[in-house]
This record gives sequence, structure tokens and C-alpha cells, in this order.
Amino acid sequence: METTRTTPLEREIHRTLGDSNIRVSPWREGVDYFADLVRHRDGKIVGVVRSPRHEVLPTDYEGTVDFADVLAKEVNVLGLLGEAGVPAPSVLAWRRRSNPQGISWMLCEHIDHQPTDELNEDQQHELGRIARAIHSIRPGTTVGRPQESWPPYVLGRITDRLRAAEKYCPQLSVETVLSRCAADVPSGAGQTDSLLHLDLRPPNLCVREGRIAAVIDVANAITGDPWLELARIRFCGLFTEAFRTGYGLDDADVERHERLLDFYELDIAALLTVVATEEIDDEELLESSRDRLEQLCAQIVR
Repeated sequence: METTRTTPLEREIHRTLGDSNIRVSPWREGVDYFADLVRHRDGKIVGVVRSPRHEVLPTDYEGTVDFADVLAKEVNVLGLLGEAGVPAPSVLAWRRRSNPQGISWMLCEHIDHQPTDELNEDQQHELGRIARAIHSIRPGTTVGRPQESWPPYVLGRITDRLRAAEKYCPQLSVETVLSRCAADVPSGAGQTDSLLHLDLRPPNLCVREGRIAAVIDVANAITGDPWLELARIRFCGLFTEAFRTGYGLDDADVERHERLLDFYELDIAALLTVVATEEIDDEELLESSRDRLEQLCAQIVR
């Protein structure tokens, strides 16, 4: 089964790199992507190739996703990170599928590391510095979202996700929540044109010898308000004192943005409520995401 999947990918990489001594072997996989190791015949690792599970995927929470477009965005974002000195793998090659039956893929540098589920205080502090460096990048155009102003985009995005989650949390007061928070969303270009990674958590961090050697998986990246990223980090339990110190936030900053953090965190809580049910069948994730979603809505309405 895996050979059936990797053989056409291997042929594509042969053609692109002009090297028939390359082999592709299964390595890791996520909800949306396969990540396979690319090696020479002598065993030396060339890199990691990412390819989507589905080239085009209709969703209730994000419309129809074309993963060839997502890969193109990832190539752009990894380039921006590299230019800014943010540790990230370099892109060695990539291709958009050439026909409906083709494969889109991206070959990146392999960052040797040990997977981790937790970050110690020093790593949390370092993550704060890295997040701040990412947010300091201003691409000059919108990335990963339509070219429209931030408030209608993010309000529409969170509305769609709340509506998709509503079937699993029928008591949600969606209209009330939206009416309470719309005025809190910033609109100034200087506040809403930062690059956001939007998935800064241990599985997407390459930790080596106790340090964060690279951030990976930029499929969720967009330009927008950094507080959306910080809300996701809070949802993941990483919005710690060490992280905030590394980022350069004080308690007054957080207190001023508490209501906005609650609203923005709905984005990930609603998304995972739906994903846990409709894509990965994870009862534990469903329960924790739904509980957090209901808690946030209750806080906002109060």
C-alpha cells in the first residue's frame, strides 16, 4: 500500500532532480499530509518530502482547500522565514500537480531532531523569541488569505468555524458571541499585517540538544493580527510566563487583550471540535476542544 503511494512520488522527484538513485520511504504522517524521507541509495538523507493526503478537500470550516495552493504558500513562507533569520528548513524543490491525477509535493531540508511533546522553560522562552521574530516579518501582501481587510476576514473565518461546530455544541450563542466581540478586532494595517505561523507547538518544532533548531509545517500560515497566534498558543498550554517573557509581553499587555484572546481562541477550539469528529475520530480531543469552546463562549457572553 505504501509502495503504491510512494512510487509515483519517487518518479516525480527523479525527474525534477535528475537523479534516479533517490528512494522515497514512509516516515511520518499528519491529518493532511504525508512526510516521507528521501535518501540516496547509499542511505544518505537528501530531505523530507511532503505530499497531501487529498489534493482537493471540501471542508465545513474552511471551504474547499486546494493543497497545491497550500504548498505554494509554504514555499513562500519558508523563504520569508529564512530571509528573516528564523530557523526553518530550506526548500530544495517543489512541484504543483500537472493534471488532476498528479501529485503535488515539496522537498525540504531534513532537520535532524528528536520529537518532543513538551517544552521546558528555556525552550518556552526561546519559542517566545521565535514567535516575536516571525511576527516582525511584514510580507507586504496578504499571505494565506484573501486580499481584504482583517476584520471581515477574521470575523468570517471564526463565524464559519463556530457554525460548523454548532452541531456538536447546540447551546452555543453564536450571534451573541459575535456581536460582543466584533468591535474588539483591530483594523489598523500596522496591527494586522504580521506573518503568523498558527501552529507553533511541539510537533512542529525541531528540538536538538535542548534548543529549537527549526520551526516546520507552515501550512496554516497567514498574515494578520499576532494576537490570533498568541490565542492559539494559549489554547495549546504554551502561553506561559517563560513564553511571554521571551516574546516581550507583560501582564498589562495580556490584561488589555484578554477579551480579544478569548475571541481569537474560538478559532482553534471550534476548528478542533469539528476536526476531532469529522476527520480523525478522536473522542478525547473532541471533549477537550468542545469544553474549551463552551467555556470561552460563556466568558465572552458574560
